Amino acid sequence: MEKDEIVITEILAGAKKLFGKHGLKKTTMEDIAAAAGKGKSTLYYYFPSKKEIFEAVVESEMKNVVKSLREAVNAARKAKDKLKAFLHAQITAIVGYHSFKEVIFEDSMESLKVLMCLKTRYEQIQIDMIREILLGGSQSGEFKELSLIKMNKMAFMMVTAFRGLHYPLSIESSEFESGEYFDEMIDLLIEGIGNKNKNEYSF
Repeated sequence: MEKDEIVITEILAGAKKLFGKHGLKKTTMEDIAAAAGKGKSTLYYYFPSKKEIFEAVVESEMKNVVKSLREAVNAARKAKDKLKAFLHAQITAIVGYHSFKEVIFEDSMESLKVLMCLKTRYEQIQIDMIREILLGGSQSGEFKELSLIKMNKMAFMMVTAFRGLHYPLSIESSEFESGEYFDEMIDLLIEGIGNKNKNEYSF
């Protein structure tokens, strides 16, 4: 790792702790410099303002989640199992970043603008990943033959449905610790597109 990359990583690590505890509004560049063990001049050399640091922190978290999703999906063999792996990895990431997410969604329009932009990009990545899984399942015969338009619509609907499962976690997470809820959801979603003529993929 290059020196600049090391310094940036240290800055973002320190900033993440502060943003996760105080949010963007209450965190200062002085706080970030102290948490990262750097001088303010070093911070300004890499980032013009705390807004850019905040965006870099959130984007870094988003990349980590996407990486975990891809690893989980790639580890599964069947398309149906890939969808289940996708959802389980997503839920695990949300639980892991729950406290960080709760604080950064404060009453700061500045932070919300950054988050909405990154959220849109993240959701598009999810849709693309689901579409790839559906395409693979269709090509392998696990699913019925699906048109591109149909896959696009289904990918959008699945990501929307998956997102709906996130909200109960903030109400009573203990009820959703078991993966049976998520597996059941996938089973119901796939039932309509499963290719029942393929015995090896019967549901």
